[in-house]
Amino acid sequence: MLLADIGNRFAHFYNGKTVADLPLENLIENYKNQKLYYINVNPKNIEKLKAQKNWVDLAPFIKLEGAYEGMGADRKALLLSRGDGIYIDAGSAITVDKKIGGRFAGGIIMPGIWRLKKSYEEISPRLKIDRLEKIDLNSLPKSSTEDTISYGIIAPIILTIKHINQEKLPIYCCGGDGELIAGYLEDAIYSKELIFEGMKKVFLK
Repeated sequence: MLLADIGNRFAHFYNGKTVADLPLENLIENYKNQKLYYINVNPKNIEKLKAQKNWVDLAPFIKLEGAYEGMGADRKALLLSRGDGIYIDAGSAITVDKKIGGRFAGGIIMPGIWRLKKSYEEISPRLKIDRLEKIDLNSLPKSSTEDTISYGIIAPIILTIKHINQEKLPIYCCGGDGELIAGYLEDAIYSKELIFEGMKKVFLK
């Protein structure tokens, strides 16, 4: 079974064994003649995807108790992947959603780490950094601009997640920066396959 989670910058493709990131054009060219099931969060892609006769949009079939009208299919699929918990998808945007008793219990959307880094650069070229430094959240940085920016980006994200998780629920992370965020959260589980696990459950209903 071929599955694709199509985002704003990449299509994340799962062939049943591994997850790969592909530009949408490559995904279409490589798999247009094969049966593929997908979810898509980018409105610009809708017509291109509908034109693929062998592809099926799973969004109408993904049902989550408590989900609000217009909630992204990727968020719903992620919440279906495991049991109750906090679910984080850290990509172009960062979504943090809670599931309790099998129902959506609220969530938030924040700018992604890539966008936050760009915002510093837009303030001043001197604030441009290529990557985030590993930081100690228990101590204010005082050694470099890179550390202070890294702290300014990471600390609010982690503190928000901890504030949301008053129930001490399990934490599940995915997305391009999911592993980075999981590294700051005790016992958090990171997996590239979480959304695809939720997508596969559509076929079990």
